[in-house]
Amino acid sequence: MMKKEKQLTTLQRLSDNFIALVVLQVVNSLLPLFLIPYLIYTLGIENFGIFSFIMAIIMYGIKMSDYGFELSATYHISLNRENPSKVSEIFSSVLSIKLLIAIAYIIVLTLLLFFIDKLYIYRELIFISFGVLFGYVFKPIWLFQGMERMRYIMYLNGSSKLIFFILVFTFVKSESDLYWLIVLKSISTLSIGVLGIFIAIKNFNLKFYFQPRSRLLFYLKDSWYIFTSKFAVEFYTTANIIILGFFVTPLVLGYYAVSVKIIHAIGNLLEPLTRTVYPYLVKLYQESYQEFIKRNIQLAIVIFLIMLPVSFGVWYFAEDILKLITGKEAAQLNIEILQLFSISLIVYLYGTQFTNILVTIKETKVLNKILFLSAGINITLSPILVYFFGVMGMVALSVSIAFFMMGLKAYYLFNFFRNELLTTTP
Repeated sequence: MMKKEKQLTTLQRLSDNFIALVVLQVVNSLLPLFLIPYLIYTLGIENFGIFSFIMAIIMYGIKMSDYGFELSATYHISLNRENPSKVSEIFSSVLSIKLLIAIAYIIVLTLLLFFIDKLYIYRELIFISFGVLFGYVFKPIWLFQGMERMRYIMYLNGSSKLIFFILVFTFVKSESDLYWLIVLKSISTLSIGVLGIFIAIKNFNLKFYFQPRSRLLFYLKDSWYIFTSKFAVEFYTTANIIILGFFVTPLVLGYYAVSVKIIHAIGNLLEPLTRTVYPYLVKLYQESYQEFIKRNIQLAIVIFLIMLPVSFGVWYFAEDILKLITGKEAAQLNIEILQLFSISLIVYLYGTQFTNILVTIKETKVLNKILFLSAGINITLSPILVYFFGVMGMVALSVSIAFFMMGLKAYYLFNFFRNELLTTTP
């Protein structure tokens, strides 16, 4: 049996998880931002751009191996967390699938290195970064979230970021240390990933055992639409950095990467608003349809009231933020990139909230269509806009796509809930 823990009320449990995730996001968001000025100073903005390029490539492998399990596996575990044998089955199946996908990605990427010159020149750095991929594969974040034990996530990710932070300041001293930067990133991420597996097995009395093919296929099919939807999002976000890498100089790519990191850091800092309540809303949907709608409307209002002033603040103080992060006067182009990107913060958290709702109501096919449409528009227009308008064309497209997706999701959900209420009201 799983270890018994003190029984908490729903409010106490959500508050505890929210605080844990807030602390986690502060660590995850602020420590990398503190590293940026140091990395730019020691490596140079060009090498920082190369580092971002390498991490973008590896991020594809991470997102592929995640396979949407952060939602689908969390969903299944949240419903079966009192059943240790079922949780062990989910744990074993998900971990096996993630490992197989990661290995397949490495094989494909290795073959591509010998056909694409832009990748071949960075082959050693890419090989070293495989440790980052496996580190993320092993992190059982989806398990801890489904069990509503967010503190474990806080401890793991916080430790990973802190260890990497210390190692970078200790060993990265000059432009020639880009190699060691990626080595340290791989070591810290892989170590914490393995530790996460150990903690999960020990604290929840889990057993890993090879699952029959039928079980693996079940979880693969169950998460397919979530995976393709998430991959579509990654396709138009991470792909933008890779596309820019082929069109612009490393300096401009560095400007773009810094602004993206700032926007993601701020957005992710506030993401506990949606992540904390997801397992709660999954169960609430089974109990009270009307209450589920009410809580999501309240959450949407809170998100707007928070993110609107945050977006304006980033736009207004863009120059000061960049100076604080990079440690020197920001170039006008970099300021303009961050200001335009700041508009996307208004809808940043709606992406997560609306996705969670669509997964909960089993409308992942709709989510899939929306995100693939958005990704298709992005991949079609991005090379054209970069060619004619440079990096600002890419930024404008990214912001437009964010609002486009939010609008489509909101429109569908409004009609879905209206129809459901009309059919259930006497």
